[in-house]
Amino acid sequence: MDNNTPTVEDELVLANELELVSPTTVAGTLYGIAFTLFCLYVHSLAPHYQDQDRKGRAKFMLGYSSIIMLFGLYIVVANTWYIQDAYIKHGDYPGGPYAYALSAIHTQPAIFTSFICQFSIEIMTSAIQVWRVWVVWSATKYVKLVIILPILCLLTIAEAQRDIKTAIAGIALQGATTVLCTALISIYLIYRHWYQRKLIGRELAPIGEVNGSPGYIKIVAMLVESYALESIWVLLAAIFFLHGAAIFFLESRTNIQIIAYLLVQYRVASGKAYESQRGQSNISALRWNHSNHATTQSEEASEATTGGRHVPVKLEADALPALSNMA
Repeated sequence: MDNNTPTVEDELVLANELELVSPTTVAGTLYGIAFTLFCLYVHSLAPHYQDQDRKGRAKFMLGYSSIIMLFGLYIVVANTWYIQDAYIKHGDYPGGPYAYALSAIHTQPAIFTSFICQFSIEIMTSAIQVWRVWVVWSATKYVKLVIILPILCLLTIAEAQRDIKTAIAGIALQGATTVLCTALISIYLIYRHWYQRKLIGRELAPIGEVNGSPGYIKIVAMLVESYALESIWVLLAAIFFLHGAAIFFLESRTNIQIIAYLLVQYRVASGKAYESQRGQSNISALRWNHSNHATTQSEEASEATTGGRHVPVKLEADALPALSNMA
C-alpha cells in the first residue's frame, strides 16, 4: 500500500478540523463581508426613495435583500451553536465531533431550519439571475425561447435539494445556472455593442466610443466579476463533494452566493453600472444618468452622414440596459 495514500483516519482528522473552522470562522468572516456590502447597498438606495417611479421597486428589493441577509445570519448563528455543542459537549464521541455532528444533524430542529434557510437563499439568488435574463431579453421576440432553459434549471435545483442523493447534482446545476444566466445576458449585450458600432459606422466610431458603446462591455465585465467567484466556489464544492475538503466549500457556499448577489445589487443601485428605461424596445436608446440622485429617461436621436446618405443613429451618454430595475 502506498504510504502517500490518505487513510480513513487522515480523512477524519481533516474533516474534524475543517468542520470546526468552516461553519464558524470562515462563514462568519464571509458574512461580515456580505453585511458590509448590504450596508453600502442600503445607503445607495436612499436616492431612489426620492423618485416616485423607483420608490416601490427600491422598497421591494430592500425587503428581498433583507430576507436573504436574515436567512444568512440565522445559518451562521445556528451552525456556530451546533458546532460549539458538538466540539465542547461531545468531543469524545466515537469518530470525533464531526461524526457526532453528522449523526445528530437530523434530530436538531435548529439545523433543520438552517437547511430551509439555505435552500431559500439558493432559490432566491438563482431566481434573481433568471429574472435578469428575462428583463434583458424582453426587448426581443426571442425572450420566451431564451428563458426556458434558465427556468428549467431553477426548477431542477429546487427538486434536487429535496433528496440528499441528488444534492451533488443540485450543487453542480446551481453553478451551471449562474454561468448560463451570465452568458445569456453577456451574449445579448455584446451583440448590442456590435450592432451599435455597426450602425454608427467607421466615420462615427469615435462618437460611438464616447457615447456609450463601451458601456455594454462594462456591464458584461461587472456580471462576470461578480459571479465568477460564486461559479468557481459552487463548482469546486461539487467536484470535492465526496472528499473531506468539500466541507470548506459547502459550509461557506451560501455566504459566497450572498456576496455575489449583493455585489451586483450595490453596483446597480449606486449608479456605477446602468439605469433602466424598461418597456422600450431598444435598450441602446437608454441614457446614462450622470447625477447620483436622478435618472434621465429621455431619448435623443440624431442623424449621421456617411457616404453621402443620412443614417439614423441614437446617441447615448452611456449604455444602460434594463437590468437596473433589480436594484
